[in-house]
Order: sequence, then structure tokens, then C-alpha cells
Amino acid sequence: MFEQSPRNIGGIAAITPSVKFLLILNVAVYILDSFTNPDPQYRTLANIFALRAHWWENLQFLQLFTYMFIHGSVSHLLLNMVSLFFIGPTVERTVGSYRFFILYYLSGILGGLGWSLLADPGTSCVGASGAVMGILGAFGALYPQAQLLLWFILPVRAWVLVIGLILWELFETVTKQHTGGIANAAHLVGAIAGVSYALALKNPQVVQRIRQYIPGLKQKGPACRTSRKSNPYQPDRLTPEDIDRILDKIGKEGMGALTPRERELLKRATRG
Repeated sequence: MFEQSPRNIGGIAAITPSVKFLLILNVAVYILDSFTNPDPQYRTLANIFALRAHWWENLQFLQLFTYMFIHGSVSHLLLNMVSLFFIGPTVERTVGSYRFFILYYLSGILGGLGWSLLADPGTSCVGASGAVMGILGAFGALYPQAQLLLWFILPVRAWVLVIGLILWELFETVTKQHTGGIANAAHLVGAIAGVSYALALKNPQVVQRIRQYIPGLKQKGPACRTSRKSNPYQPDRLTPEDIDRILDKIGKEGMGALTPRERELLKRATRG
């Protein structure tokens, strides 16, 4: 299912609830902050909620979250929101709104953490770039063969674009640590987080195997196994009610919420 080409990329009609919420929130915060002072250096919200280098010295953990909603300029805001508008809905429809929020915030927080580990004292970071790069990375992992238009002109496969961006951000991070490299670290970590999260959803059996080797996460005993009588989805008989139940789960939580068993049942149903 994940390998199929996504549909309805872009367009107002295709926008999803979580993406709409994030677009409105980011734009509203920027407008509100602009009213405090036209000069970005003296804006109230930016000074309070921007992520500071060495934030751990003052235990400012909340800034790892709030910095994602602060932008330094209209162009900075526009670039992030346009990317979120075109790529975000497809990812949200695939993984579900709940997992989409986790993906967005996880990528942004880890991106900010990656930036702060390289940042010079006295500097600060703002913007949703790390979170948006996570969304793009997840899109590339979920739909590697999907074709995107780079700069709205050049057609490129999603996996090629994501790998190219990761390599570029890595190069910039390593070679320009005291200029653009530090900002690129947030993009790099955010993209890697997005790819990793999407691959974990796409391959739950691999995650399950890895958990067996992590102390404290290994499942004990046969408690997790279900008998044929207690399982609502019988492998030998697939009723219309079973199909409706699976489709309803996809509609509410996305494809990423399906268990390996449910995916297999759905594949059997589509084969007819």
C-alpha cells in the first residue's frame, strides 16, 4: 500500500486537519509577533520562545518546542508553509493525524537539539524547517517512487530528492560549522528523524525484532498471542464486516495504524 503513488498532492481541497491547524498556527504567531515590533531582532515572542544555544544551562526545555512556531521573515515563513502545504496532507492521510503530529514535533525537537549541540553561545534558532524536513523525509520513505517537481519545474523521484537534501545538509554541516552549517544541522537531523519514523511505521516487523534485543522492551511469554477464537480477523474467512472495520481504521488513523495482520487481510481482499 505504501508503495502506491500518492494522490491529490497540493490544493485547498486536499488539505488535512492537522496541516491546516499548523498552517494557521504558524501564520497567526508570525502576524502576532510582527505587531509587537517590525524589527525581527526586538520582537517579543521571538525573544521569549526562540531556541537558545546551551539552553540546558537554564533548563529551558520548552524552547525546543516553541522555537518551531517562530519565523524571522516572511520568506522564511512562506518557504516552510508552502512545503508543509504540498507534502504534509499526503503524509497525514497515510499515517493518520495522531502519528503526523508526533512526526512533526519529533522532527522539530530533534532538529533543534542537533542545532544546539553545534551552536555558539549567544546564538538562537527559530523556524519550522527541522519539522518540515521531517515531513519531507517521511514522504520520501513512504512513497520513494513518487515524482515531485523541484522548484516547480524539474521532475525528480522523492527518494532522490530526500537523499540529495540529506547529503547536502550533511556537507554544509561538516564544512561550515560556524556559518550556515549550524542551521543545516537542524535540517539534517529533522530529515533523518522523519525518514526513520516513517520506515518504522512502514516496517513494524523490523521494529518488533529490534525490540527483542532491547532490555525491558522484550515481550515476555505468550500473552501477546491471540487464539483463532479471540481474533476478530480470521485468516480463512474475511467477512464484509472485517473489511469495513479495517477501512474505518484507515480513515481514522491512517495506513500506519494497521497491524501486519490487518495489512495482509486487506491485500487479500483487494486481490479478490
